[in-house]
Amino acid sequence: MKSYFDRIYSIDSQVLDKICENILPRFYHQINELIIEPNSMECMLRTMDYPQLHSLTLLDFSEVSLSNHITRNTILRKLLQQITCLTIDVKDEPTKEHCIFLGDMFASILRLCKRITKLSFCQLDNRTAYCSFDIMPRKFLFSTLTELKITVEIIDDCLFLLDGRLDCLSTFVIEIKIILYPVAVIDNTVSILIDISSNKDQLFS
Repeated sequence: MKSYFDRIYSIDSQVLDKICENILPRFYHQINELIIEPNSMECMLRTMDYPQLHSLTLLDFSEVSLSNHITRNTILRKLLQQITCLTIDVKDEPTKEHCIFLGDMFASILRLCKRITKLSFCQLDNRTAYCSFDIMPRKFLFSTLTELKITVEIIDDCLFLLDGRLDCLSTFVIEIKIILYPVAVIDNTVSILIDISSNKDQLFS
């Protein structure tokens, strides 16, 4: 639920149950945007398939919960293949293993979301979760993505994303947690100008 200032708050479970039982069945076919938390996932995706949905936000999920839903929830997987805009927020667990897991999850999402054009991944305010990419097969990361917002660990992770595998990308907003000279040799196609003072990275093709 969004407030006047666009802040997102959880809905009381009893209120949520009433919405799912009495309201959603009447209007689910007209809904084009959903914001779902872990405690509302089962209720919101119980039977409805939301044929007009084009924007989905998965908010405050743990890595295990996110992985289970994406791999096992049939309705969610169908929606991910349908939507064009996706926002994913993951709970703070800034360990190296967690960051590599998120990198793998990012790749899995791109493989699953056949129509996605806009993706915001671990970019909500006041979070410390970020992605770290191992060397991933390039053939698995071809995408229709035109806009990407993401938080990564080091500049090498940024360069992995800019080596041509996302060949439709036109808007790229990235936060890099640690800015060091790249240690990997990557055939990237985009030059980068880094303003360390503001920690904002401007990309030029």
